[in-house]
Amino acid sequence: MINISAGDQQRIDDYVARFEQMNDAEARARHEEIIAKTEAEYAEFVRAFNEGDCYLCHHPIASFSTQRPCLHWLLKPKGFKKKHIVEVANHYDFFQLQSYLRWVANQQAFATNINDLSEEGTGGKLVELTIRYKNLEWSLSCGETDFRGHEHSQNANFPHYHLQMRLDGRPFIDFNDYHLRFSIQDIARFEAKRRLPDKIRHQFPFGWGMSDVINESTLEALINAKKENDDGGEAISFDTLIVADEGTTISGEQLYELFEKAKREKVTIASLASEIPNASVQVAVGAGPDVVEQAPRTAQNRGKKSTDS
Repeated sequence: MINISAGDQQRIDDYVARFEQMNDAEARARHEEIIAKTEAEYAEFVRAFNEGDCYLCHHPIASFSTQRPCLHWLLKPKGFKKKHIVEVANHYDFFQLQSYLRWVANQQAFATNINDLSEEGTGGKLVELTIRYKNLEWSLSCGETDFRGHEHSQNANFPHYHLQMRLDGRPFIDFNDYHLRFSIQDIARFEAKRRLPDKIRHQFPFGWGMSDVINESTLEALINAKKENDDGGEAISFDTLIVADEGTTISGEQLYELFEKAKREKVTIASLASEIPNASVQVAVGAGPDVVEQAPRTAQNRGKKSTDS
């Protein structure tokens, strides 16, 4: 059970019921409406961001005022202390906060600054991702007990998430510093996805991360894609295992010719591996070295304390 009031529980049940009762046409119409609205909002975000302003509070991104809590505080303007993260979380819900950070990250590089791959984390959490922008890094985490609220805790007996923030690789906010409260809208969205997995999927238009790049529907395209350049950048890694059939061998010359052909045609080795006769091929696709590393919340880092500076 989620530790919320009966009235809030009813609001959530009603929210989920509305989605459950939607037919396909209504669901498509709602989706298209949300995408159009998000596209307009994102355009305003980009315009303001490129001018050094915040599209939400209409003040410079470098500005800070305790009278105007805003998501751009997460970009660490002068005066922002770690205690102020609570004010941000109280004024903006979790999905707004995550979308904003995703949009910011993608201004620097598409997807590689957002590691939301489930296999990169500790597993089993509702939320586990790391987002990077220049010298700033944010990690978001929520386990099942966090979402329900810790029943016997005085300070965390409500649905909440944890945030870690790094500045130039140094601790600024640690996961265990604060229990940031989910809004009722946040909880409703999570519950809708949980109860209606075939209808609800959490998406972040224009805030796409590595889970949007690497998944079951993209594997074949990734393996067969042409390499755009040879600048050394690697957002995706391919581990290709070629095993000779029983009673046969693969010569070094065959492998050399395969590597040279892949280099010459600017394609992945994985896409050509099937050309080797009498062999089976297995390909593992994952995040490459250019992708920000996830900073999962574990027992080892829960006891650490950051400094307020």
